[in-house]
Amino acid sequence: ALTGCRARGGMAATVVPAGLASSEFSDLREIKKQLLSVAERSRERGLQHSGKWASELAFALDPLPLSELPPPPALTEEDARDLDAYTLAKSYFDLKEYDRAAYFLRGCKSQKAYFLYMYSRYLSGEKKKDDETVDSLGPLEKGQVKNEALRELRVELSKKHKARELDGFGLYLYGVVLRKLDLVKEAIDVFVEAAHVLPLHWGAWLELCNLITDKEMLKFLSLPDTWMKEFFLAHIYTELQLIEEALQKYQSLIDAGFSKSTYIISQIAVAYHNIRDIDKALSIFNELRKQDPYRIENMDTFSNLLYVRSMKPELSYLAHNLCEIDKYRVETCCVIGNYYSLRSQHEKAALYFQRALKLNPRYLGAWTLMGHEYMEMKNTSAAIQAYRHAIEVNKRDYRAWYGLGQTYEILKMPFYCLYYYRRAHQLRPNDSRMLVALGECYEKLNQLVEAKKCYWRAYAVGDVEKMALVKLAKLHEQLNESEQAAQCYIKYIQDIYSCGEIVEHLEVSTAFRYLAQYYFKCKLWDEASACAQKCCAFNDTREEGKALLRQILQLRNQGETSSADIAAPFFLPASLSANNTPTRRVSPLNLSSITP
Repeated sequence: ALTGCRARGGMAATVVPAGLASSEFSDLREIKKQLLSVAERSRERGLQHSGKWASELAFALDPLPLSELPPPPALTEEDARDLDAYTLAKSYFDLKEYDRAAYFLRGCKSQKAYFLYMYSRYLSGEKKKDDETVDSLGPLEKGQVKNEALRELRVELSKKHKARELDGFGLYLYGVVLRKLDLVKEAIDVFVEAAHVLPLHWGAWLELCNLITDKEMLKFLSLPDTWMKEFFLAHIYTELQLIEEALQKYQSLIDAGFSKSTYIISQIAVAYHNIRDIDKALSIFNELRKQDPYRIENMDTFSNLLYVRSMKPELSYLAHNLCEIDKYRVETCCVIGNYYSLRSQHEKAALYFQRALKLNPRYLGAWTLMGHEYMEMKNTSAAIQAYRHAIEVNKRDYRAWYGLGQTYEILKMPFYCLYYYRRAHQLRPNDSRMLVALGECYEKLNQLVEAKKCYWRAYAVGDVEKMALVKLAKLHEQLNESEQAAQCYIKYIQDIYSCGEIVEHLEVSTAFRYLAQYYFKCKLWDEASACAQKCCAFNDTREEGKALLRQILQLRNQGETSSADIAAPFFLPASLSANNTPTRRVSPLNLSSITP
């Protein structure tokens, strides 16, 4: 689960013009026909998720009259010849008897039957791999279990590919096989080709999303100019944490006529979750639950938000509700795990995250959450294993990089944790928690200049935990830069009181104590006594505050006057005044001076 509260800073800055070519969406009836047609074609080939996505999107558009419904796809001579074998094999395929389905499809020549033959062989290998993964004991073995069918499939599909005999679905499967064999560059080329041949198949676009690691890669892709590209761009912007652009795209899609789409609503909620706008994300998820009460997808993300807000009754209700709908879904297990974690029953929580991974070993969220639970149980080696698995599944998961940094910090290995925190910071350049963690690492390595940069940047992007200024002030104290330290403490106090939060910050008393002593040294008695009086409100500084007040009174009685030549105003130092407020948007820090 996540920790910390809502951030003020936005995401990466470059804004892409969001306007959609109106011509692409001018004929929604034609789009609906295309969606219904591709949904049917996907289902015929056993591609249920792509079929479901197209059906959900079609459902968001107005129904078509009978005369406009798309006709069933025309049968070729080869289709007719393979029809009996295809019908039989498809029934076995639907029952997850993949080897049996493939056996009866040997020698079929039609595109549809050939795809189902190859896809059955691929899924058979995946199922065996997953079964072995679940049965294997140690977490180390999990990475070593391979799908044995992949190499044979690659050889056969590449021959067909060279002969240009693969349709859009065949290219998609070829791309999946290449990706599974870690041939990323080849896989990207094949998925792009698949998107050109069959732009309506969402599966190919989604696979492409998983392989693009940054905006630069996206620029060099030659994608088909189709309305599907808008959905793809919105999705990839969300994945790459370019949330502002993603939200603009989704808003344009809603304006174009997809306002009822639950897929778009859920993606907008996920986008707000990613920028930690928790209130907005919660209200959208609640709205989504009203529209689609039996939905399980994305509910683990919803539970993360409830966890952050410590909303026990709501999380409990969600867990019970999902359990009634389907207790053997990975999302349900993650929600229940979050519920137990919020109740500090970490062993039970870890058990449910393990159950989620038995259901789907490639489920990213469960690996990360399990790492968090092992951290709570002080089991660092298991936490490291879990986070590493999360990164294997998705290198863009900043929470796993951040978790690894925290683990190595506990193990007192600052060079390691520096590396991991830097990776997390690159993925989330405007997240103050990564910057504060980086600053602490540099401090431990005595790289104080870099540490100061990190703390200042953390404050600049909107410090979530309100600790960056205190840490910066303490650094200035260490370096005997008393004026800068005083300015940081002043700004910190202003921030705390302007939030209107109940001041539980231990550091507030530290700030007042330092300022009282600073003004005392500067012979500014009024400011010093104001700060000393504030010190008296806190248990840990009460005695020092009283002692300082007595000293000030003594000096005043002796006729010492307040120093006028040192301009140190109490609540707004010059270097932190309004016109010098740091910008909220910044690119990642250049911290290349130290490489672990």
